[in-house]
Amino acid sequence: MVMSLASTSGRIAGLGAALPTKPRLAARQTVQRLVRAQAARNADTKTNAAAVDVLTTAPSDGTAVGEIMVPEWANMSYDAQYDDIFSKPLNLKKVTPKPDPKAQAQAPGAKAIPFSDVYGKPRTKLFFNREFTAKDKIYLGYMAAVHLGALLAPFTFSWSNFAMFMGMYFITGCFGITLSYHRQLTHRSFTTPKWLEYIFAYCGVMSVQGDPLEWVSCHRYHHLHCETPLDPHSVYEGFWWSHMGWLLDDQATQSRVFDTSNAKDMANDPFYAHLNKHYTWHVVGQFLAIYLLGGFEALIWAGCLRTVWVYHITWFVNSAAHAWGYQDYETGDQSRNNWWVGLLGFGEGWHNNHHAFEFSARHGLEDYQWDMTWVVIQQLQKWGLASNVKLPSDKQKERLRLPKRTWEGAAIKA
Repeated sequence: MVMSLASTSGRIAGLGAALPTKPRLAARQTVQRLVRAQAARNADTKTNAAAVDVLTTAPSDGTAVGEIMVPEWANMSYDAQYDDIFSKPLNLKKVTPKPDPKAQAQAPGAKAIPFSDVYGKPRTKLFFNREFTAKDKIYLGYMAAVHLGALLAPFTFSWSNFAMFMGMYFITGCFGITLSYHRQLTHRSFTTPKWLEYIFAYCGVMSVQGDPLEWVSCHRYHHLHCETPLDPHSVYEGFWWSHMGWLLDDQATQSRVFDTSNAKDMANDPFYAHLNKHYTWHVVGQFLAIYLLGGFEALIWAGCLRTVWVYHITWFVNSAAHAWGYQDYETGDQSRNNWWVGLLGFGEGWHNNHHAFEFSARHGLEDYQWDMTWVVIQQLQKWGLASNVKLPSDKQKERLRLPKRTWEGAAIKA
């Protein structure tokens, strides 16, 4: 999951012919299979100079993905990929294979994330000795203000304010981010009547994580380039970067997020176009409405504290759920199933399941994996308000299931 920046102006041009989501995912999955097969065939070799050339064609409309150069990746770290990719003009037709975690662990300067087997290394200066753009300064000032406001919560407590906090937490976190922005709009895992889709999407606007179009576009790029140097928030650049550091570096993020041409299914919708253009006014209006309804104390609880709370839960999916937890399925990345992120994030913490089956409306695939968002979708189905609900078949699950569950890199009995 991601939180979108406020604007995409100035992002890399030339992606107008980008593929729709399904062909992109198909191409990525094809490349991943080829890379795994090539790695297996060359497991005993020392070279990383060989390459496999693949020409893939999108099955739906015949749009060519382009020539995909898949380097021999058995010994390639994230650092090596980063230095190669950003040392020359970006090749937007090149699908970058996943880095080798063992090679990354041996990269100079890489350090293990505490209590994890994932090794990260910052590739940009986070705070000091770096240039802050005007957008960075505005965003940093906003983040400081809303976090400072949240710190006033203990001094303004009342049960009515707490009730407002919990209600807004569920409305913006569950309805807005996990159900609407993520599962419905980004991955199209189910459909609802348009009027209900728009209501849920507006709940996402109230989360103050960006307008629907940009959030969806950014998250689709994350899945296309997951944990490679083109991922906007790869955990291989450290826990802080994947958690929220990437949001405070507009130039670095724009070099990876490109534009919104991968979300044309939404860009042509007048409702989403309006929210994209006037998003800031809707955010200001929300905070003003909270103040008028409940005063300063409500603004602290239902505004600042709730916003910060939902922020960090969303960000923990990008950071904690890529560093701590276990894996049941072969995904080729560091996505983990994390129970406490799953609990706080309305089911989003079952992240290894999600990366294995991005199309699935249900993330908690086991009975003991509580998924509140899935409960809501099931109820919508019963009421006739959700249809085309997508789930992985038993055959699909068995095909990707690991022989043994892996927990922090150590195989344990499932």
